[in-house]
Amino acid sequence: MKGPILKSSIPGLVEFPARFNKIPTGEGWVEGRRGVDGAEGLWRVNDGLYDLTNFVETHPGGSEWLTITKGTDITELFESHHLTDKAEKLLPKFYIRDAVKPRAVPLTFDKNGFYKKLKARSLDALKNVDFHRPSLKSNLLADSLAITTLLLCVITAITQSRLALIIAGTNLAFTTISAHNYFHMRDNFRMYYWDISMMSSREWRITHAMSHHMYPNTIWDYEISSFEPILQYLPSIAAPIARNTAWLYSPVIYFIGFYTQAVRRYAEVFFVRQTFQFRDAVPFIIPSLMFFATGDLPITFKYWMLIIGVGSFVFHAIGLNGAHHHPDIFHDGDNARKDRDWGLLEMDTVRDRNVIDNSHFLTLTQYGHHSLHHLMPTIDHAYLRLCLPALEDTCREFGIDTTRFTPWELIKGQFRQLRRVEPRTNCR
Repeated sequence: MKGPILKSSIPGLVEFPARFNKIPTGEGWVEGRRGVDGAEGLWRVNDGLYDLTNFVETHPGGSEWLTITKGTDITELFESHHLTDKAEKLLPKFYIRDAVKPRAVPLTFDKNGFYKKLKARSLDALKNVDFHRPSLKSNLLADSLAITTLLLCVITAITQSRLALIIAGTNLAFTTISAHNYFHMRDNFRMYYWDISMMSSREWRITHAMSHHMYPNTIWDYEISSFEPILQYLPSIAAPIARNTAWLYSPVIYFIGFYTQAVRRYAEVFFVRQTFQFRDAVPFIIPSLMFFATGDLPITFKYWMLIIGVGSFVFHAIGLNGAHHHPDIFHDGDNARKDRDWGLLEMDTVRDRNVIDNSHFLTLTQYGHHSLHHLMPTIDHAYLRLCLPALEDTCREFGIDTTRFTPWELIKGQFRQLRRVEPRTNCR
């Protein structure tokens, strides 16, 4: 246990004991959901229980989304992952009965609320593109990054150059982040680009898409709890030693992140799920190519591990400093707004950045257009800019500030947030 059960400052969001699992994993997070969601072994949407068993194999987004979430409340996922009303019209066919327990999550999707209005306006903004599939622009960029990464890794092994090593590791991080655009979508081969980092695209569909995206900066956010007690982002936790020294050891955490996730990944593959999937072989493409080029196993292993370390450092430096952590951004423990609209929580827990959002390359490789991405995670990053007028209009209607931060403000703010313990009223 990492400490006592933590209460949320969002009224109605229940305590989540699974956040204190000794070894945090995606599977553990899902099991935690099953314990509090009242889905009774089915799929829950709002207060209804549905049996989607016969729909799993024909689900347009792929079976994995449904097999993982069985026995949980999928309301937030259902609303944010279906832009049109087709799924809403289909759902009643699978209705079984109403749930007995009230929802563990107080967030709402009222038809006149922020999110539903934004959703309708965004759908109109996207009417001239096939938003159910990624853009050619993003595909070409992601493919180019993946191929370049493989080539750079081989060059590093052959030349043993430090410069090549740094460039290869940086490119690995960019490729991994670009793949994040794809694992949010229906099953596709580009989502496996994520796995060359040694992290699991399956695990991140849980910890990132299902946890962090749906409940950012709350006690239900895996990306908050998994760093505890080393990095403390919630102001309601004292942790004076960590708060005063995290700036010193953060770079080490950034560097070892891919390694620690690889260990957990293969421990789960072999000892928990006991199922080896195609994606679990993907991380070994890089060392296989390096060994084929050099024929030297020690050199291959050494430079593969170093590339993974550099990639991990760049990945975490971008991710942890990119959008969510700043004293002026809501974190659980702060005073929450009274309106429980899910879209408003998303807006309060993220800030967009100048410069990054002006370039598609930076958007795809550094989590750009992050507010819109959180609100509509399945939409390709190249199409999100089409929804900017809809977001601005809806924010104006609801009195939401859309001021952007600079990347430097967020970097400084992340370290300031690690030290903050006083609650604030952080609503845009």
